[in-house]
Amino acid sequence: MPSRRAPDLINAACALLALGASTLTALLGGPPADARRAPAALGARLTLEPTRLPDGTLALVDATGTVVPLAPRQRIASGSLLADPLLLELCAPTEVVAFSARAPLARDAWRYAGKPSLDPTRRVEHLLELRPDLVLVNSLGEHGWIDQLRRAGVTVFDLGPMWGLDTFARNALAVGWLVGRPEAARELIAHFRARLEAVARELPEASRRGALYLGVHGNALYGGTRGSSYHDVLTYAGLRDVAASAYQGWPSYDPESLLGLDPELIVTGAGMRAALCQRAELARLRACGPGGAVIEIEPQLLQDAGFGMLEAAELVHAAAYGPKAAP
Repeated sequence: MPSRRAPDLINAACALLALGASTLTALLGGPPADARRAPAALGARLTLEPTRLPDGTLALVDATGTVVPLAPRQRIASGSLLADPLLLELCAPTEVVAFSARAPLARDAWRYAGKPSLDPTRRVEHLLELRPDLVLVNSLGEHGWIDQLRRAGVTVFDLGPMWGLDTFARNALAVGWLVGRPEAARELIAHFRARLEAVARELPEASRRGALYLGVHGNALYGGTRGSSYHDVLTYAGLRDVAASAYQGWPSYDPESLLGLDPELIVTGAGMRAALCQRAELARLRACGPGGAVIEIEPQLLQDAGFGMLEAAELVHAAAYGPKAAP
């Protein structure tokens, strides 16, 4: 990922001020540099299969086009916040030598205790000291240190950009193949998808409220719609993403375009309602009035383009429609 350190976690891909989607993106805030091309990957099914090389070896091709042979791995390092929880689910503890530099700052940081986290200030040297036989990354264009690792003989698999459920599912299956547990990865994602689909399954389409995701940074307004994890969270929460018909990826909005969309609900980070509704030009938004709502979610959770999408969808659904009755 070029490192895009955006204050207040707001859409670095559009203006280096961004709220984005996962790994370093999830915590530092920006979608991939090629985020606006994301919808090309939408609809991807969980059919990732290895290719057979001329010598008969099975291999996967990563996001950079690099061919990575499948082989037993005993020393796996994660350079990706998205890969961290996948390794917890798919690997034995003895097979993981390090988690990403962002793992200690994750909401569930306790799960990564007892393992080193990669040092972002000297990543190559630190990784080489760990003697990994596989390094997983979501580079999002930051290829310099990956090239250094490969020149040093380290096998690196770049999982590529993270745009929501479809890319997360493919990433999970790629990790499953690489660690020798593809069926476990399929089951993991199938269970996760089923839980997501259950959040608003009983809500009729006609009853779904219109909403959009909005990130606020000063006077700048950023969205996350079709082709992003934010759109997936809204959809599985039982909402209609009102921006999806006109926008894709991570658009920027001006007050006029936002008033034109005029959603009943706005989903944003915690503490952002005042920054939005106290602006004179936006006070007329339906979401800011008595008939609407601004739903505030913890930013780190809302930005998670992996397993966190489930909890975010559940929280958004409960805020939009009220908590489900106990069975």
